[in-house]
Amino acid sequence: MGATAMTSYFWVEAGAQKEQIIKSGKNSSLGGTEKPACLIRKRNITHKGCKRTGKNPTDFGKTGVDGKESPKNSQDRWGFGSELAMVAWQKDDGAKRLLQLILLHTAWEVGSGQLHYSVPEESQHGSFVGRIAQDLGLEVSELVPRMFRMVSKGQEEHFQVNMQNGILFVNSRIDREELCAKNTDCAIHLEVIVDKPLRVFHVEVEIKDINDNAPVFSVHEQVLAISESRLPGYSFILFSATDADIDANALITYKLSPNDYFILDSGNEENRRKSPVLILKAPLDREKDPLHRLLLTATDGGKPQLSGTVQLVINVVDANDNPPVFNQSVYKVRLLENAANGTLVIKLNATDLDEGTNKEISYFFSDHIPPNFQKIFSINSNTGDLIVNGNVDFEDINVFDLQIVAEDKGNLPLSGHCQVVIEVLDVNDNAPEVSVSSLSVPVPEDSSPGTVVALISVSDRDSGANGKINCSLWPPKFPFKLTSNFKNYYSLVISEPLDREQIAEYGLIVKVQDQGDPPLSASSSLLVPISDVNDNTPTFAQSSYTIFVKENNPPGAHIFTVSASDPDVAENALVSYWLDEKQWPLSSYISVHSESGKLYALQPLDYEEVKLLEFQVRAKDAGLPSLCGNVTIQVFVLDENDNTPAVFGQAEDTLNLVKVPAAAGHVLGKIHALDADSGYNAWLRYELHDISSSLWRVGLYSGEISTTRALEEAEGINIQSLLVVVKDHGKPVLSTTATFSVSLVASAQAALSDARFSRMGGSAKPLADTANLYLIIAICSVSSLFLLVILVYVALRCQSQAKEEMMYGPGTATLVCASEVGSWSYSNRHSHILAGVSGEPGAKSDLMVFSPNIPVLAEIGKELVPNAAGQEKIPTDFGLTSVDSKESPRNSQEYWGFGCELAMVAWQKDDGAKRLLQLILLHTAWEVGSGQLHYSVLEESQHGSFVGRIAQDLGLEVSELVPRMFRMVSKGQEEHFQVNMQNGILFVNSRIDREELCAENMDCAIHLEVIVDKPLRVFHVEVEIKDINDNAPVFSVHEQVLAISESRLPGYSFILSSASDADINVNALITYKLSLNDYFILDSGSEEDQSKSPVLILKAPLDREKDPLHRLLLTATDGGKPQLSGTVQLVINVVDANDNPPVFNQSVYKVRLLENAANGTLVIKLNATDLDEGNNKEISYFFSNNVPSSFTKVFSINSNTGELSVFGKVDFEDVNLYNLQVVAEDKGNLPLSGHCKVHIEVLDMNDNAPEVTVSSLSVPVPENSPPGTVVALISISDRDSGANGQVTCSIWPSGLPFKLTSTFKNYYSLILAEPLDREQVVEYSLVVLAQDQGDPPLSASSSLVVPISDVNDNAPTFAQSSYTVFVKENNPPGVHIFTVSASDPDVAENALVSYWLDEKQWPLSSYISVHSESGKLYALQPLDYEEVKLLEFQVRAKDAGLPSLCGNVTIQVFVLDENDNAPAVSGPAEDTPILLKVPVAAGFVVGKIHALDADSGYNAWLCYELRDATSSLWRVGLYSGEISTARTLEEAEGSNSESLLVVVKDHGKPVLSTTATFSVSLVASAQAAQSDARLSRTVGNAKPLADTANLYLIIAICSVSSLFLLVILVYVALRCQSQTKEEMMYGPGTATLVCASEVGSWSYSNRHSHILAGVSGEPGAKSDLMVFSPNIPVLAESGKELVPNAAGQVSCMILEIPSGFSS
Repeated sequence: MGATAMTSYFWVEAGAQKEQIIKSGKNSSLGGTEKPACLIRKRNITHKGCKRTGKNPTDFGKTGVDGKESPKNSQDRWGFGSELAMVAWQKDDGAKRLLQLILLHTAWEVGSGQLHYSVPEESQHGSFVGRIAQDLGLEVSELVPRMFRMVSKGQEEHFQVNMQNGILFVNSRIDREELCAKNTDCAIHLEVIVDKPLRVFHVEVEIKDINDNAPVFSVHEQVLAISESRLPGYSFILFSATDADIDANALITYKLSPNDYFILDSGNEENRRKSPVLILKAPLDREKDPLHRLLLTATDGGKPQLSGTVQLVINVVDANDNPPVFNQSVYKVRLLENAANGTLVIKLNATDLDEGTNKEISYFFSDHIPPNFQKIFSINSNTGDLIVNGNVDFEDINVFDLQIVAEDKGNLPLSGHCQVVIEVLDVNDNAPEVSVSSLSVPVPEDSSPGTVVALISVSDRDSGANGKINCSLWPPKFPFKLTSNFKNYYSLVISEPLDREQIAEYGLIVKVQDQGDPPLSASSSLLVPISDVNDNTPTFAQSSYTIFVKENNPPGAHIFTVSASDPDVAENALVSYWLDEKQWPLSSYISVHSESGKLYALQPLDYEEVKLLEFQVRAKDAGLPSLCGNVTIQVFVLDENDNTPAVFGQAEDTLNLVKVPAAAGHVLGKIHALDADSGYNAWLRYELHDISSSLWRVGLYSGEISTTRALEEAEGINIQSLLVVVKDHGKPVLSTTATFSVSLVASAQAALSDARFSRMGGSAKPLADTANLYLIIAICSVSSLFLLVILVYVALRCQSQAKEEMMYGPGTATLVCASEVGSWSYSNRHSHILAGVSGEPGAKSDLMVFSPNIPVLAEIGKELVPNAAGQEKIPTDFGLTSVDSKESPRNSQEYWGFGCELAMVAWQKDDGAKRLLQLILLHTAWEVGSGQLHYSVLEESQHGSFVGRIAQDLGLEVSELVPRMFRMVSKGQEEHFQVNMQNGILFVNSRIDREELCAENMDCAIHLEVIVDKPLRVFHVEVEIKDINDNAPVFSVHEQVLAISESRLPGYSFILSSASDADINVNALITYKLSLNDYFILDSGSEEDQSKSPVLILKAPLDREKDPLHRLLLTATDGGKPQLSGTVQLVINVVDANDNPPVFNQSVYKVRLLENAANGTLVIKLNATDLDEGNNKEISYFFSNNVPSSFTKVFSINSNTGELSVFGKVDFEDVNLYNLQVVAEDKGNLPLSGHCKVHIEVLDMNDNAPEVTVSSLSVPVPENSPPGTVVALISISDRDSGANGQVTCSIWPSGLPFKLTSTFKNYYSLILAEPLDREQVVEYSLVVLAQDQGDPPLSASSSLVVPISDVNDNAPTFAQSSYTVFVKENNPPGVHIFTVSASDPDVAENALVSYWLDEKQWPLSSYISVHSESGKLYALQPLDYEEVKLLEFQVRAKDAGLPSLCGNVTIQVFVLDENDNAPAVSGPAEDTPILLKVPVAAGFVVGKIHALDADSGYNAWLCYELRDATSSLWRVGLYSGEISTARTLEEAEGSNSESLLVVVKDHGKPVLSTTATFSVSLVASAQAAQSDARLSRTVGNAKPLADTANLYLIIAICSVSSLFLLVILVYVALRCQSQTKEEMMYGPGTATLVCASEVGSWSYSNRHSHILAGVSGEPGAKSDLMVFSPNIPVLAESGKELVPNAAGQVSCMILEIPSGFSS
């Protein structure tokens, strides 16, 4: 743009003259005409040819970056200082220096103030903004050294500074709308920071708006839905366009493309921010133009003008103004009856010119359709498919007249109507029906042919050929036939004579079949029983019966049962019995039971008296007249053993003489006995009672007495009596006795006896022979006769064809015979006998019969089953129906005949012309009687009204009505008519309602059947019911309610419910009339079609607000005489049309609301009213689409109540003014809406705590930094306004070496107030507290951690000034013997310590080395206690700081002895013998072994032993080495030499030893003297030498031990006085005694062993020191027990000796 934004000018008033002081582009002297350099900067100053663009300088310092008032500070003094400078400048030149000083001071103050620039948005990269370095009073050359940097607070780097010339320029694209949106003041705040010293400057760059944004609509296309029913003048609020620019660039005007239907109202010039309103200027027609496309243009007020457009798509919403229309008004359909459910009858189709739901059509039946029709048919409400839903029966209804309604689904639905006439076609679906009436049964078996048995009527509900019926009778061979009387009426008559005994009843089937395709048939079963006539006499099964009865029967015993059968029934078959005593009287012997036929023996029978009873039993039935039958009974009396044998012949006292001698077997005589019984009972045998006699015997069956042996003559003159027992074979056995006297005599006596015997009766033997002969002949005769009778009987049975009734007994076959005991032996098989005997089973007989096990079968092959009485029933299936069977044979033929044939035949037998005439008249009457008689009568006729002379019309005499049982049947209905039996007149019996009987059928008649008997006849009478006008038209409801929208146009029609009249013809023709009114007329159809439903037509528009309800009276009048009428009340509710929009009671609502109002807080309750009703009156409230989405997140409106409430967070700092546009819309189908604006002013609350921001935190701070050093820059902000946004700042805790100094409004510097020491405080934790001045005040804090950086001001130090270390000799080279450690309180490299040996005293490099980093000491070579016992040196520690600092420590290394030297023997040579004079006493010291050990302590403590311990002469002192005698040596043992091998051992570990040889020579006294002399000369006396050596050794040991003990005591005393803690080693374990033992080694315990200095060798290192240590845990300073490391070491162990404990 050519304009360079920079700091520049202000105004100074000097009188009336204003002079503009402009800053010069270079530094020049103040004089001449040069313009002074102005170091004073103001806001909004642009430098371009010294042209003023800023504000009055008097406003300087009072407005901050964000436009808010800032507190008065150093900037407020800036204007006053500049004024003084200008005044001084104008007065004289001498004050120039003073002015320069004032200006320089002012420039310094301003350097901490605010610098302001302005730049247009969208400036190109590199565009000049200002000379920021020069304006801040900074030299360009010092920008880099002072680390000049610029920070854009929370934004990208839109600006940069050229470090070469200090110019601020545009770095990236600047979009004011992106930065500040619609805020009028838009500025970017920059912070300029320089170091050395740390300073901050605040720069504000204002972004100027340019017209770079065209108006933009929120959518590219706005769709409106406007109903075609809207009236002109209706308005619609459109989306407004938005312009991201401000002021004039954002003022928008609207323009609409030309069209015929709409205009635009975009507000006046004063309110150009109002949303545009679209106004309807002409009515819409959807059918003509369903869519309108308009272009809305929005143009802003900038230069050049920019514009935006939105496409308005106006959909004309359909109004339901077109009713559905069928393509036909009447549909005619033919439908077969019995169509299956779901069968499609017709698919109806109605069309609607509307669209949407107004076009969607629902089909249903009209309310006028009877409910039963709706059960048969259903219509799909969506598709219009009329389908079968129930049973379509031609016989019920053959024509259906259905009125269908097609109604659209609009809010106010419209409907169309059509008529569907369904003609039902008959299908042969009804089988014929057979009805039997007046069944005259049973039929007497003597009925003549032609007799009427039953009247049969057949019917078929179908029509045409389907209803024509053929009738037949089955089976055809039965003696019956059908004769037709009248249409579908038949008589069942007898065609042949009947015989009940052959067939007791007939099962007939009447079959009927129609002529349909396929034909259907039906049948009815008739059971015609035949009543009995007494035409059969009782008959017996046999003509005669033979009965066998035992004699001596008890009186009254049942001996037999006779049974006569009579095929008749009831009393005709009731048989009674009696005895026919015509031959001879039997009443004293036999009787018969009259009912059961049982025969009884009245007295005991005696075989000996009566052997046969023959008589007749007669049977007579109870019929009228009665019939009789008879049977012959032969009763044979069976013998019983009831007679004892009787002996006859010579007397018992008769003496039988026997001449002796007599030969053996000589017959003396014979016993003659007879038995009155017969058979076995008369068969006798003989026995001697005394069988002890051996002389005599008797014949078993002959009775002859003979000798058993020869009799001598010497046995003569002897008399004996023989007792003979005679027995029969009966049961029980009966017997008698006979005495036979025998006299044995000699020959002379025998002769004399024979003479006497002859005189008395002759010889006995011939008499006995004659009797036996007679008996044999009698038995054979009787047996032959009986056998002959049996044979004849069997022959007759085989020839007989008739079946005989017999008794049998169950079981298997066995032999039946007449045994000795005379009893029957029965088997388990059937035993066929001649005649049954009613006695007990097992009755005896002389008959022997064998019967095979063959079941007794009837002729037809069925087994006979006995009844309760033991008798069999003979089956009667002879091909016909039996008495008790209902099944009848089939395969009969059908016969057709006329009902008069039998009567004609009967009359033809009579003679004479009169009979012939009567016959003809009777036949004619019959023909007439078989026809139909017709009468007519008006409905509602009174009781007793005359109908007709029915008896006369039927040709019946009145007198014969009762005898012939005249009766009348009304088929399926109540008895509306009766016949007066006195005069034969048919009259009305009860009320007759034609409508109740026949509904709307044109033909209404009652069918009557007249039946007379003797003979049975049927007549058919039909009475037609005539209609009268007795029913007024009736509406289905008393009140019909209609709902008609007030938007309906005149001419709209509504079908009303029609009235119905139960009458027919003229009486049912209805006309309608409507009561007078201003809005409706009636269309009830033409004269030709008066059955059409009335139609209500709207003739004038309705207005619900004026007349919401109309009541009309609709009258229906029929065409009868007199005319009857009915009425219905029409209640017409005017339905509201949504033609009134909701209206607010204010167009603008202003509300003040505290910020942070709780959710749910009620802001305002809006209220809009709507004059409509119902849904059209119900109002829904919501925000307009123009309301920003962010606003809808803060507020919500209850759609039902209009309550505007807080929904989100109301934050004054975000938005302090809300402009909400609220829409009130009704709930009509085409909703209307009203609008209002709600201005919500948000009141600030102190809800934002101050925010503390720390920038440029210079940490860590060196501990040697001087006071005043800037540590951090802190900015304080508070989003609240007013007092709520004024903040005070402080530091907590107080007393820290820091303080806050204010640099600029809400900007502070954290600086040092006191010197620092890092070793005392490593870092400081500060809390910067900020508190506003609100009520209640809010505060915030920010924690700062200021670490202090280290300076090398501390030298390394050791924990002790010296350390004592004990090291075993012979250590391996390079072994670690100790570790030294120095500490440095500094950190990092200042605390990095390195170690080295100070070799100033003596060189140690061959013995000891130290690791430079860890401080570990190593022994470079093995140490030898014998060479070096103590090493003392210094270790130095140096840190890595600059400059470095040092410290040192003294180390004493004591070498501990090891057993590494074996004992060495000193003294005389081993081969020098010692002479010993004998005798010598025991214990005499011979000599001493002298040995020394270079080691010390235990390692130097020696002991002596003899190698050969078997010698008993010598012994050696254990520790002295003295060799002495073990026993007394005698002189005799002299002249003997011995060598003793002595082993010398130390007490070290391991034990080291050496050997010494000691030679002893034993000599006698003389030899001893010589030997002593030699010994004295050679080696001298040994004992003083040994004593001297021991003395030296003891002195040396005591000295060394004393010196070592003294060193230990001094060391312990020094340790107790020392305050520093020494590092020591310990060995684990419990306390025990540690001493220098005999073997010279340490014995360690399991307790802690406190030692003076740690040695890195193994636990258990040896020492000559004896110490007892209590079991006290080694504790560090903190009280925790120290745990040794892997090497067994513990760092910094403190030696504490308990009180009372001494070493």
